[in-house]
Amino acid sequence: MSDDRGEIQDLNSRYAIAFDSGRLDESVDCWAEDGILDETETGFGLFEGREAIRAFFRDNLMANSTNVVHMMFNHLITSIDGDHGEGSVHCLVEIVKTDGSYARAHVKYNDRYVRVAGRWKFASRVITSSFPHEALTS
Repeated sequence: MSDDRGEIQDLNSRYAIAFDSGRLDESVDCWAEDGILDETETGFGLFEGREAIRAFFRDNLMANSTNVVHMMFNHLITSIDGDHGEGSVHCLVEIVKTDGSYARAHVKYNDRYVRVAGRWKFASRVITSSFPHEALTS
């Protein structure tokens, strides 16, 4: 029998490592085809479906940064029921933007997970700020 908790934790790591390495397809593949990324609270908006998430990552986040690192911690999986689960994880994101500025954000991901063809994916990921955004240089 598979280790669902470990596979869900690996999903978070796969997302962070792929994104930070600029591997767009791998990063987006962490979502279900109809997955949702809700960045409404951070001012970016709501992205429904893998293609909308891909465009957001490519055109807004990856296009405007030269270096990104996601440090994931305090991952709590609150439920697993068959092919569905829920949980949250905190993340400290550090970014060097293309204009040379540097920013840091501390966020919480509130996640719903779904198993698709034997692999855990994000069904939805709602991002909330857990600490004020900090622009370290301008």
